[in-house]
Amino acid sequence: MIEICGKLVRDTLEELLNPATTALVVIDMQKGAVSPGGAIGDSGHDLTMMPTVRERCRAAIEAARRNGVPVFHIRVENLPDGASSPPAWLRSLYTAANGRPIDLGRLSLKGDPATDFCDECLPIEGEAVITKRRPSAFVATELGLLLRSQGIETVALIGVSTGGCVEATLRDAVHNDFYAVLLEDAVGAYDTVVHEAALTVMRARHDVCTVDDAVAVWDREQPAAKSA
Repeated sequence: MIEICGKLVRDTLEELLNPATTALVVIDMQKGAVSPGGAIGDSGHDLTMMPTVRERCRAAIEAARRNGVPVFHIRVENLPDGASSPPAWLRSLYTAANGRPIDLGRLSLKGDPATDFCDECLPIEGEAVITKRRPSAFVATELGLLLRSQGIETVALIGVSTGGCVEATLRDAVHNDFYAVLLEDAVGAYDTVVHEAALTVMRARHDVCTVDDAVAVWDREQPAAKSA
């Protein structure tokens, strides 16, 4: 711990990722986002990074479960006929497509099998599933409430996409008074330039480590009392 303004603040990775007070937040690891098919895959978005992201996310999830770190699964789900997407949000999605012919009416559509979680990141019984309709998993959801109810102080984040929903959720985690750690090799995007740019910004402003770094902490620091 370090002292800032008379308050004790977690500082080391071991303190930040203490398994007794950390949750793993898995962002949008849905079939249509990380594999061919669905609106993203059919629009020409580059999925080259996704196989690696899927495997690194799997490794993080397995380690979290092994060490008693709660796993929260985030999914984006849009209502049919644009019912959950006002014009300003549709404009944002259209801009993010960067000229690709993506069918926004099919994007993460409720009831579409492409909106289901990918095989590597399927929730198990007892794990929370949070449905969102905007980039940040904290906007108009119960994520913050559920984290606090379980005594969580730190969120470790993985998933897609790096400069979109991952970065939005990371920023809002801090805005909602949680410590936040990005597991940088378990996030990905559809454009390597955007991915690297987002990582550069997040590394400058937030705590970042690899999956192996986090797993080493969790394997070494067995869950202790919540007073840790």
